[in-house]
Amino acid sequence: MEELRRLKAVDDLLETLTGVLDVRQVFGRVSEISRAVLPHDALALGRITSDRQKIRVWAHASVPEGFDVPETVPLPDPTVVQREWDFMVLDDITADETLRRQNAPLLKFGIRSVLRVPLKEEGVIVAALNFLSFRAGAFAARDVLVAKRISAFVHLALSHHDLAEAARHAAEAQERARRLERRVEGLVAALAAHGRASRVVGVSAPWKEVLRQAAKVSSAETTVLLTGESGTGKEVVARFLHASSPRATGPFVAINCAALPDTLLESELFGFERGAFSGAHAAKPGRIEAAQGGVLFLDEIGETSPSVQAKLLRVLQEKEFQRLGGNRTQRADVRVVAATNRDLASAMARGTFREDLFYRLAVFEIRLPPLRERPDDILPLAGAFLEDIGAELGRPAAGISRDAMDALLRYRWPGNVRELRNVLERASILSDGGLITHEHLIVPQPERPHAGTAALAAPSAPERPGLPSPSRTFRAESLAELERRAIEKALAEARFNKSRAARALGLTRGQLYGKLRRLGIDPVD
Repeated sequence: MEELRRLKAVDDLLETLTGVLDVRQVFGRVSEISRAVLPHDALALGRITSDRQKIRVWAHASVPEGFDVPETVPLPDPTVVQREWDFMVLDDITADETLRRQNAPLLKFGIRSVLRVPLKEEGVIVAALNFLSFRAGAFAARDVLVAKRISAFVHLALSHHDLAEAARHAAEAQERARRLERRVEGLVAALAAHGRASRVVGVSAPWKEVLRQAAKVSSAETTVLLTGESGTGKEVVARFLHASSPRATGPFVAINCAALPDTLLESELFGFERGAFSGAHAAKPGRIEAAQGGVLFLDEIGETSPSVQAKLLRVLQEKEFQRLGGNRTQRADVRVVAATNRDLASAMARGTFREDLFYRLAVFEIRLPPLRERPDDILPLAGAFLEDIGAELGRPAAGISRDAMDALLRYRWPGNVRELRNVLERASILSDGGLITHEHLIVPQPERPHAGTAALAAPSAPERPGLPSPSRTFRAESLAELERRAIEKALAEARFNKSRAARALGLTRGQLYGKLRRLGIDPVD
């Protein structure tokens, strides 16, 4: 009966803890109610830290005045969180040297006996509720059941706190993500306002993730390494990073490390003094000096020689350099963004790329997905490219036919965004300002250099969702053959009505007559 009475009295804790999201706010009241059925001099709730090596003093009550409770204390016995146990009663922690050592923080408060109940989640000890007394032997076996009931209520309140904290952190993370998304959208819009050369085009999730990563790191001075296949838009991302950084008002200087011989690359990067080599009749600053206060974009960094790599490492480590033929050390006030389509890990294994330079460059790595992994961007990119190409040619294309769009979406684009633009530029010339159809979508065949060009195949029902392999999209024909075949087909379908054939091809009647004369086609009137 006495035990039932004590357990029922503990239920008063429910009212105290109901609706409380932080048990620390009412821990004094918890101790006060508990003391009526389980006498103790102090109450402490300790949580195991994530490294499982310390206890964080989460809450405490009735600690004597003048005592400074530490935020964390060492775990008395590291194995205690690994063993299976339901409670622990220490009658006198001064009884032997081991107990005194393990409970040294409690001894400082004059504590002699302890009743400890673990709090578990999925069988793992995450915390413990400690009833503490200044007297030796203050706790007995009859107190365990009551202590467990109290600890259950405390654990419930602690779980509510953790859930509320998790929800708060999730909400904060969502708000940070929304702010970042708005920032990316604002930057993209601002760049678009500066002209076509500055546009950042793409709506796919992989592309937006690239821009989010670039926006995150833009405000730091961190070196960034852009990786991915050739033609994926690394310079576009580098310019976006520059435009969204505190160095936006400074210059953006790019150099293709693969386009220059080693000696010329060194002189281009670092500059040279008069007489540094034959032909150096006057001193010349390099790209590093040109990029002072801004961003230096090193494209194809994997193609650099060991000599250039060593000098670049000094720029990154010491922020200084010397011109070729000079002995004056200059400050390199530049942020470096590097790019490569090479596997630098393999290059390091072969000894052709310095490991220390790699780790300096890859402080923050952003992988750019190939175009085949972001098909949602193909048509927006095509629209932007056609606008640019039309301005350059002085005769914008009338648009892209549905079959041409389907062909663009199904092609695998081994050359990525760069290949897409080249194909559309060629198609714009072939269409001569008319509607681009799939017959105009011509791609070179690098694996068959004497085969001329090939067209993207007309779309057919795919065997499975996704983009087919390049080998299924090539049809080898010359440009003239393709154009002749398209015109002859349109004329036949129009029953040799030139006006109807021109409309079907997206051409004016005059444009069609010009092509007929050039190709030597003499249709029946």
